[in-house]
Amino acid sequence: METRSVLRDIGLSGNEAKVYLALMDLGSALAGEITKKSGVNRTNVYDALDRLIEKGLVSYIIKSNRKYFEAEKPERIMNYLEEKQKEITSKKKRVSSIIPELELKRKLGKEPHEATIYKGKQGLKSITEDVLKTGKEMMAFGLQGNFVAIFTHYAKQWHMRRVKLKIPVRAIYNEKVRPIKTKQKFIKVTMRFNKSLYDTPASTWIYGDKVAIVVWSEPIIATLIRSKEVSKSYKQFFEFLWKNSKE
Repeated sequence: METRSVLRDIGLSGNEAKVYLALMDLGSALAGEITKKSGVNRTNVYDALDRLIEKGLVSYIIKSNRKYFEAEKPERIMNYLEEKQKEITSKKKRVSSIIPELELKRKLGKEPHEATIYKGKQGLKSITEDVLKTGKEMMAFGLQGNFVAIFTHYAKQWHMRRVKLKIPVRAIYNEKVRPIKTKQKFIKVTMRFNKSLYDTPASTWIYGDKVAIVVWSEPIIATLIRSKEVSKSYKQFFEFLWKNSKE
């Protein structure tokens, strides 16, 4: 079963693996003998043989107008994998060549508003990585320290990368977390505290033309809004909160 599993892992179907292993045991054999040995019905045996021949793992000879099949040497499997690797490399190059075109198509200028919902830690990481990619100042409020608490190692690495990219952060925290946050020193982060920010499961991040509303539930749910108008409104609200918050 382990051998069959490995064959399936490299791209052979279940029937192809059974037929190939049957041929290994039989040597040169007729389709009927392969059917009996492999337990695969005759029609599927022929289909599997055709695909194995295409992969270069099986060949055949004709004797007395009858077709005898046999498996190629096991080393041929490595050749097959090398050919697959070359094919993948070629496809990657072709895809790489159209990435710029696809990125242009994806640009959101055609639509005034777009919202995407992300779930879980990996989903939120998509947003934090986008913050770095955007390269603009990040403004955030409704914070209680969830990001650092949940993404401890990643959060520290993220801040280090942010500093290298010279991306400043202005953050407004709930007053109750002042004792904790004032002990944490992150470069290019300016913090203020506001006791009027009631306990909330959500934080709001503003950067570039985007607004992310992060609900710190289980799993984490984040809504990313792409809109110049929405971002502008949230920035104005943030500046109001900033002026009315204490250092």
